[in-house]
Amino acid sequence: MKENKIERVALSGGILGALFTNPKRALNNVIKKENVNGWVCKEIIPHTTNNYAILILQLLILVCTLFLWTFGAGYLILFEKENN
Repeated sequence: MKENKIERVALSGGILGALFTNPKRALNNVIKKENVNGWVCKEIIPHTTNNYAILILQLLILVCTLFLWTFGAGYLILFEKENN
């Protein structure tokens, strides 16, 4: 029987996020950590929000930090593991 789980990789936004966030490294770190525990990456899906309250909150934080930082979207990673 197979077992599945989803991990979210969050990325930073704003000027600092653009300068210092490396999405490839963030994804690799999570996948390597889960591979050690026996999980296999099956799919990587870009994660965006359609919730207007969250979008407004992101914009408010971005403006309050003078466009330096906000929490951003990221990726959802589907992992699978064979369960004995």
